[in-house]
Amino acid sequence: MKKNHITLAKILTYSGTLPLIASVLLTQFPAFGVNSGMIANTYSAIIISFLCGIHWAAYLFFAEKCPHNLLITSNAVALLAWASLLTIHQPITLLLQSLCFLYLLTLDLKLRDAGILQQWFYTLRRNATIIVVLCNAIFMGLS
Repeated sequence: MKKNHITLAKILTYSGTLPLIASVLLTQFPAFGVNSGMIANTYSAIIISFLCGIHWAAYLFFAEKCPHNLLITSNAVALLAWASLLTIHQPITLLLQSLCFLYLLTLDLKLRDAGILQQWFYTLRRNATIIVVLCNAIFMGLS
């Protein structure tokens, strides 16, 4: 990838964490009447599904090098993320989604080790996952 494409990917990825950070900050302003927990949960489920799509594509192009059948695991994780939205207790939703993000990161590590993902992308995913899981932990502390 060209350096400017990598830079753009980094900008977009870190920008993608802003809705979760903003949701955490919105909890400090209940007068706005915004359900920041619902925004964060829904956005997280969408992002998990997006990441699962990356894994699905990785398997389509590199099946012989993939350490797992990502067609199955990516679909299972995406379904778990959407099912997490059906729970009535926000801490359970946050925990399930955090586990999804962490599991996807472990898959990214294996894909990096298999030579499918480049180091810069794994580092980016790790950093974004840390931000997301920290936001979820803050939400759990507020719940």
